[in-house]
Amino acid sequence: MMKNYFSSSFASTILLTFITYFSFGQSNHTVTFTGNSSDFNVAEKIWGGDDVDYYVTFDETYMYFAAFRVNSSTFGDYDHFTVYLDTDPQPSLTSGNGSTTGLNWDSQTPTMPYNADHRVALRNNGSGESYHHKYTGSSWDDQTSASTSSFNQYTTNTALEMRIPIANIDNAKGVYFSMYMSYNGGFFGANDVNYPIIFSGSTFSGYFGGFGLTSAGCNPVNHQNQPIMHELVNTNPVANTKYAFIDINDNDYSVNGDIDLVSGGSGSVAAGKSLTVNGSFKNDGYFELQSISNSYSSLIATTSIGNVTYKRHVNFAAGSGTSTTANDLISPPVSGMTFGTLRMDANTNILSGTISGNGPFYLFGPFDNSSVNNYVLFEETVDDGILLDAGVGYRTGSTDGGAYTFTGTVETGNVMETITTPSGGNQWNLIGNPYPSYITLDEFLSINNSKFDSNAVGIYGYDGTAIDGWEVWNSLYSLIHPNAVITPGQGFFVASASTSEVVNFNSNMRSSGNTDDFIPLRSTSVITNVKLNMSTTNKNFNTDIYFTEFSTLGLDPGFDASLFGGTIPAFSVYSNLVEENNNVPFGIQAVGETDYNDVTIPLGVSANQGEQLTFSVSENTLPSTVEVYLDDTTASTSTLLNSGDYILTPTTNLSGTGRFFLRFTDNSLNIQENSFDDLEVFASKDTKEIIINGQLSQKAIIEVFDIQGRLIMTSNLNSTQSQNRIDVSNVNRGIYVVKLQNITHEISKKIVLK
Repeated sequence: MMKNYFSSSFASTILLTFITYFSFGQSNHTVTFTGNSSDFNVAEKIWGGDDVDYYVTFDETYMYFAAFRVNSSTFGDYDHFTVYLDTDPQPSLTSGNGSTTGLNWDSQTPTMPYNADHRVALRNNGSGESYHHKYTGSSWDDQTSASTSSFNQYTTNTALEMRIPIANIDNAKGVYFSMYMSYNGGFFGANDVNYPIIFSGSTFSGYFGGFGLTSAGCNPVNHQNQPIMHELVNTNPVANTKYAFIDINDNDYSVNGDIDLVSGGSGSVAAGKSLTVNGSFKNDGYFELQSISNSYSSLIATTSIGNVTYKRHVNFAAGSGTSTTANDLISPPVSGMTFGTLRMDANTNILSGTISGNGPFYLFGPFDNSSVNNYVLFEETVDDGILLDAGVGYRTGSTDGGAYTFTGTVETGNVMETITTPSGGNQWNLIGNPYPSYITLDEFLSINNSKFDSNAVGIYGYDGTAIDGWEVWNSLYSLIHPNAVITPGQGFFVASASTSEVVNFNSNMRSSGNTDDFIPLRSTSVITNVKLNMSTTNKNFNTDIYFTEFSTLGLDPGFDASLFGGTIPAFSVYSNLVEENNNVPFGIQAVGETDYNDVTIPLGVSANQGEQLTFSVSENTLPSTVEVYLDDTTASTSTLLNSGDYILTPTTNLSGTGRFFLRFTDNSLNIQENSFDDLEVFASKDTKEIIINGQLSQKAIIEVFDIQGRLIMTSNLNSTQSQNRIDVSNVNRGIYVVKLQNITHEISKKIVLK
């Protein structure tokens, strides 16, 4: 394999080859009639008896039935080859449409174990007559248009073959059927030990079928006497039921119990919809999960048997034909697929080309965080055998903005992914959601936050832009968006806290959903937030300041987030912490809920000499009384960004901090004296208590929140005492936010319980 950035010279050699992929490929067998049993495959044979062998198969359009004479026997002119079909099969055989009483023929009226909808008969006389009857609720109505069926047929004195359009039998998704020979003296051709139907007078038991007609790889002979449900369309499944067809396209559905998709059957879940099986999901047919650019489907099962296919949307990377800035980070939503299978399985839309005459190489590969510090490009043939691991992230990009087809097994248990900071390398690891379903962000962070570097606690998702490039979802984001979920097949970066950590994806994180991935991030209204934008002619960069009750002026892991990689792009604006400043460039900084009363935040700016820069506030959800100023200490200016932009053309290159500051002032005329100003709040390691020193002027309460913003405990404070002690011996070690509140005032403070 070759480790290299995907260069524009490589992109200029992209292969723009496409194929059309059909959801349901050719089924078992297309038959051409010649009058010989070799028209069918050997596996499609059913031993009938009385010197008759039967055959059956189907393709996307037709069902094929045949009866052949053997042992030098022949069919007479009035020997009828008859097929009865139940085109809406039910687990309870006599449910659904149709009738168990057949059509009187050859002085016989058969009684069947299922409700039949169609009867087709063929005989070898001078005109090779065929007949089609349909049960319409009270009688068997003739469908043959006089005496000749529109079905294709082939008849000789040793061969009776018929081709029945599936459209003419109600576009059946699955069937039960029976075959036999009759003449004016009764039934024959049904007494072999391998034949499942047993006649007793005109009544027979047993049937063929219990399979689907919409996908490949099914041999109907193997599905004798198997009860099924013909279809499941936009409703909750019934536990312990076998389905021939599943279509989930309008909502989320679930079942407590097991379900099967039978051989020959097909199923799909549309983008934004879900199927949850609290039991075993077994797939013997073809099952597809679908997605579009801003919505993804989900399959959640306790256990899963058989492969499924996930058509996972991938961002358009080719751009104008030379740009590769709009890449994508993905993770296989199913397991067990190799790269070779991926690129050859209807995925010719992976951007590819040669480098210096070598290759072809593909815009597909993991991130190598060793001393190479780069993405990997997979090479055709050389890397075809590499298994695409669940939980590993890969950079890629498509030539058409379409989907990649992933086929493999469904992860239903816990998945552990090791992240590292190798010697000579860096701490950034590309991982991803290993499930064919969404996972909840809050649950993922609550389990794994301690595994991440304190300056970069959260997940970093690529948003498809060339300049800023990254969206950070951390505990702050989870607090603002409590229902946030990570899409199936989503790759993202995390920063390891040490040389080796284990990130856990737990099965209970799995969730349904219908939201976008990071490209683009969905727009959400957020309170107490200021987004500072710096722009020039063709570039934009943003930095965010949040005001929350769970954060402070110092480092708040999970709330403050550094720029991706801790590196400063050539064109960028960022901030440093107000307190505990360690010169880390932050893309997101969270301060206290009321720190806009008078706080100044150091800004860092990187830009070229001679570029006209415009500083503006693109989002502002602070109270209207709060004024936001940009101070330029070199130019000795202070610009109120609430009412206008600050425009600057620097005479030298700009880099680092020290020149620009973002300052907040609250001009509210109703500012009360804070009765908590003289209080001292701290944690005692020795006594396992939170101690509040100072006299309270009125009754107050204390609330303790974890770093995820979840309330851990509440206690009343005694206003008659100069010291209050709160027992926290049962609270785990970690960082917490203590909130004191009375009728008119409140204050928040970060503490560490050791």
